[in-house]
Amino acid sequence: MARKSIYRPEHRIFAELLRDVRMQAELTQEQLATTLDADQAFVSEAERGRRRLDTVQVRDWCLACGTDLVQISKEFQKRLADPRYQKPREPDGRRRPR
Repeated sequence: MARKSIYRPEHRIFAELLRDVRMQAELTQEQLATTLDADQAFVSEAERGRRRLDTVQVRDWCLACGTDLVQISKEFQKRLADPRYQKPREPDGRRRPR
């Protein structure tokens, strides 16, 4: 039986990408959550890979951050092929701001 996608390394890479997209837009989790009509925990859980988002939710995230599904899909494909993204950037999958 196949593992649920939330437990696959690809999901962690995507969750990190969501965080990076938000940070590049210079939005806090709270600001993004307000735009998405969600709470801050929703954004945090998505960025830590604890919550799966459907396509419509990802599109909303992209639009709120000034990007689109095509751009984020291309970046996701690049990251899947890049060895630098194969291991979490922190033990829990997050990356500390520098």
